[in-house]
Amino acid sequence: MDWLVNEQMLTNAEDSFFEIFSAVAWFFAAILFFFLNRVSVKKNLSGLHKLWFLLFFILSVFAFGEEISWGDHLFDYSHDLGIVQINAQQETNIHNVNLSKILDLSEESAFYPYLDNFGYILTPLFYLVLAFIWVFLPLIKLKTSLGNHALFKDMPVPSIGFMVFFIIHGVFFVFIDVALFNVGPVFEMFIGLAAVIVALDMIKNANYKDGVLTQEA
Repeated sequence: MDWLVNEQMLTNAEDSFFEIFSAVAWFFAAILFFFLNRVSVKKNLSGLHKLWFLLFFILSVFAFGEEISWGDHLFDYSHDLGIVQINAQQETNIHNVNLSKILDLSEESAFYPYLDNFGYILTPLFYLVLAFIWVFLPLIKLKTSLGNHALFKDMPVPSIGFMVFFIIHGVFFVFIDVALFNVGPVFEMFIGLAAVIVALDMIKNANYKDGVLTQEA
C-alpha cells in the first residue's frame, strides 16, 4: 500500500501531499463562499443570509492561512519572528503554538504533553464548529419547528446527503486515528475537501426567487 499512502505523506511537513492539498482545498472553499456571499448581496437577500456566507468565508480564510502559516510557507519571512520560538513546528501559525512555553510549564508538568501544541485543542474545536454549522444547525432548520425562526430561516444549509457524508467520514477518521494509527493529516485534508463540497452543494441546491432563497434538502 506504499504507493497509496506512505509515511512521507502522513507527516506534518509543510511540503507533504496532504498539507498542500488541504491548503488548496481551503483556498477554493474561500473563493466559493465569497462568490455565494456576493450572489446574496446581488440578489438582495437578508442580512443574516449574507452574514452566514461571510462566516463560512472567514472560517475558510482562517483555515487556509493556518495551513500555509499565513504566507510563511510561500515567502519564508519568519526568521526573526518571536512566534516561531514558541511554535511546536517553528511555524507562524496559531494552531501549533506551544502553550506550555507561554504558561512557563516545566516538561515534568502533567499538563505539558497536552499543551505543548495548541492544535490538540484548537483543531478538534474547529472541526466541532464546522459540524455545528454544517450538520447540527441545518438539521434543526430542516427537521424541527425551530426552522421557522429568523436565525434558521435565512441560514444556507447543505443537503441531507452531505450531512450524512460528513458524519460518516468524521466518525470513520476519528475511529482510525484513535484506535489504529495517526491519520491527522488525512483528516485535515478531508475537512478541507468537505468545505469545498459543502460550498458546491449549496450552489447546486440553491434557488433564488424574488429575493428569497429556497433550498432542496
